[in-house]
Amino acid sequence: MKKILMVAVLLIAVVVVVLNTSMVGDQASAWAEANPKDENAPEVLYRAARWCDVMGNDEKAKALYLQLVQEYPKRGDLCAPALYYTASDLASGSYIVALRKQAIPYLKKILDEYPYQEDWRAKAQQLDDELEKTH
Repeated sequence: MKKILMVAVLLIAVVVVVLNTSMVGDQASAWAEANPKDENAPEVLYRAARWCDVMGNDEKAKALYLQLVQEYPKRGDLCAPALYYTASDLASGSYIVALRKQAIPYLKKILDEYPYQEDWRAKAQQLDDELEKTH
């Protein structure tokens, strides 16, 4: 019985930690700030942001995506998708046209600053075109 109780407590602790996106995001952000020169720092920020995004914490995801773009702008392989997901969250998060238009600067940044990220540029252009049609 004692083993089952210990396993249950451990399982609950793991679930709480894994599902607490703010805690995961805060830990990733703090680690990246403490280790800015580590080659894995951009990847840590990106993966934590994607986790928060997938789990529905758009605000934490946006903060991590923008931290990534600000601190590691030369990592187009990560920054272009980070900007796209930020724009996509903004575009899909509201039916109010003015709020949806907040996504456009992120899409323009992909188009202007990441010419070698062809797939993300195509996605950004498509979303930008959709947003322009709603004008």
